[in-house]
Amino acid sequence: MVMRKLSLVNAVIGVILLALAHGFAVSAATGDWDQIIAAAKREGKIALIGPPGAEVPAALTHGFQKKYPEIQAEFSGLTTQQATTRLRTELAAGVYQADIFITGTTTALDILLPAKAIVPIKPFLVGPNVVDTSKWKGEKFIFSDDAGTYNLVFTAYVNPPFTYNPNLLSPGEITSWTDLLKPKWKGRISSRDPTVAGGALSLAVFWYSHEGLGKDFIQKFFAHDIVISRDDRQMLDWAIKGKQPIAIGPSETLGNEMIAKGLPLKQMDPDQLRESTYTTPGNGTLVVIRNTPHPNVTKLFLDYFLSREGQTAWSKASGFPSLRQDVPRDHVVPMLIPKEGVRYQEQYSERFVEIRRETVNFLKTVIAR
Repeated sequence: MVMRKLSLVNAVIGVILLALAHGFAVSAATGDWDQIIAAAKREGKIALIGPPGAEVPAALTHGFQKKYPEIQAEFSGLTTQQATTRLRTELAAGVYQADIFITGTTTALDILLPAKAIVPIKPFLVGPNVVDTSKWKGEKFIFSDDAGTYNLVFTAYVNPPFTYNPNLLSPGEITSWTDLLKPKWKGRISSRDPTVAGGALSLAVFWYSHEGLGKDFIQKFFAHDIVISRDDRQMLDWAIKGKQPIAIGPSETLGNEMIAKGLPLKQMDPDQLRESTYTTPGNGTLVVIRNTPHPNVTKLFLDYFLSREGQTAWSKASGFPSLRQDVPRDHVVPMLIPKEGVRYQEQYSERFVEIRRETVNFLKTVIAR
């Protein structure tokens, strides 16, 4: 009889623990959540930093402000360089204006985390939409840092190798990365500066660590009169005008917007290249800035943004698939969606930090020549 009671108790405890693991916790948190909402309304504002692009601000702020009209959502669309410079300057001066930065893993792990510019995001994940992680890939949140607490990844897609002008390049012309070394493309390719955080650096990491490409390919590629820029819009404009029909590493969000407007741009299908490519969150990770001035609104915003509604708005604006599995994907270009059974180099873990450092050091010696 005693054993039966113990078994029953253990079974009940097991059910409770399973529910907690999946976040079906406690409506005891309901009262606390109501208090957080009330405190957030008193704070009255949130300051967001994210990637540039005309569709991005609406995706981040409209739904949230409709849900919480008492709270003003301010968005600054900045390049990685602009954002990190601003944050470093503000934090050095003891000025705390930004709450959340939507960025990439390279920026988060290589720049912000060592500079102690960000704090653990987990204490801010307390709302009803985030305590339940059952709708996310693997039924959990994915973090790019080994501690699993700073940099939350909410999207991951197959990185398009490059953007090009379809009037000047036929996809069948490029079936390997080495085809870019042909004389036809000398001086006809632009690349975002690969020594700073961004798509070109992520691609260079892929080349560097790929046994069929490696240092030899990188040296030959940058000896091919590659035009290096830190201006994404300028690179895409060069491609449109045919000056450099191939653009390596510009903002995919900006590129998608220009493609949607009918401009002569396309993204190369990764399946066209025999060496393939890698998966990346792009600007699809979240960090909370140190000494966030609006901590309760930050909790509210994360709960909204990581909900089905928030992720759907972001996915439709950016064109990238969410790691939240109940978010529609019919608007996403199929080549961006990771295929079942295909092994990709997943560049959103902390183990790539050292590889990125090695790659950057090598790139600096190559580009300086």
